[in-house]
Amino acid sequence: MLEHIWRSIHSPGYFPNVMEWMVDILLNPFMVVMCLMVGALAGRWWRAIPYGGITCYVVFLSRSSFYRWSSIFPEAGLPALLIDGALLALLGFYLKGVLRTRAGAKPEGHWVRWLYQNLKAVMLTVVVMFWALVVLFVVILTVSIATQPSVVN
Repeated sequence: MLEHIWRSIHSPGYFPNVMEWMVDILLNPFMVVMCLMVGALAGRWWRAIPYGGITCYVVFLSRSSFYRWSSIFPEAGLPALLIDGALLALLGFYLKGVLRTRAGAKPEGHWVRWLYQNLKAVMLTVVVMFWALVVLFVVILTVSIATQPSVVN
């Protein structure tokens, strides 16, 4: 397995395949929005990088089939998912900082301050619901596999 991965990484078509994955990820609005929101909710910039990569990977898993090893751990897709997720999360972190600075400079009751407060609440709600669904999915999948021995064998 490791030899197969090593050969595929060193093949001449690997880098264009990674670039194709990166473009596909950036064209998926759900992945982009989730990574931007996770980055905006991260407390520090160094937390936004792994959170964005993990979120991008989880969103990818939620949209793929679990029938083949290559669909769970795509050789060209993993670096693309991690790079795009991290960059989008950093962008979300930066945009949140810009909006917070602008909102702090405005007087109470200004529309920018109202937008920042409501946007933060909506993002937190969506991200919490998303991760609750992920945990629920993992628990249900684990229980269903554990209770059906024919699936394990």
